[in-house]
Amino acid sequence: MSSTSTIDTSAIDRVLRDAVGAGHAPNVVAVAADRDGIIYEGAAGPRAAGAPEPVSADSHFRIMSMTKMVGTVAALQLRDRGELEFDAPVDTYRPEFADVQVLEGFDGENPVLRPPASRATVAQLVTHTTGLSYWFWNDDIVKWEQATGTPNVLAGKTVSFKAPMVADPGTKFEYGINTDWLGRVVEAASGQPLDVYFKENITGPLGMAETTFVASAEQRANLVPVHEQSEDGTWAVTEIDLATEPEYYTAGHGL
Repeated sequence: MSSTSTIDTSAIDRVLRDAVGAGHAPNVVAVAADRDGIIYEGAAGPRAAGAPEPVSADSHFRIMSMTKMVGTVAALQLRDRGELEFDAPVDTYRPEFADVQVLEGFDGENPVLRPPASRATVAQLVTHTTGLSYWFWNDDIVKWEQATGTPNVLAGKTVSFKAPMVADPGTKFEYGINTDWLGRVVEAASGQPLDVYFKENITGPLGMAETTFVASAEQRANLVPVHEQSEDGTWAVTEIDLATEPEYYTAGHGL
């Protein structure tokens, strides 16, 4: 701790307790730091709804889409080193991306696909403008997954990369599996598996020793489960999880 002794943190503690007490979150951990170190650290609520064990600053979380920030930093590093060209088509680095088509709609239950009007670029992956989407963002992707039997990216299966675009590259913002693809581009440009690149270039230098794609048994025992809020406002533990033995490491949600 640096200057916590000179700061009255009781008001911050109360904000956390009140947020959990009001049902805004099942639990919450907050940490604040300046250049000299940690200036506040606090937590409120149980690690799992209905259980007695409290959440703490030492609890482990699936950071899900916050992984995108780390993946984007990796791409920016490679760009700055001259090893990745943001204006280049994605298929320059991942030739299989050339097979991704645009979902026009459905003929009954059958997806109607066509080639994209242009080749998506690495920059469009970074800015979510390739036309790729998520199942929880676009109902047509849900229908496509059901029609083809293709799992979404949480399954950790490489077949998920067969998912189509829902718009032509560069025509709209669509939150989707762009950063999952970006992670594969990082691997191609760097010549390293994504977990190795992250550890050597980002998490390792920053001292983020507890940040990983595959949690140890000890870390999993300390994981805060994903919760869902019911209509009456109460929180419940779900079975939502990241793949424990993924076929690939994803920059979109895997840490």
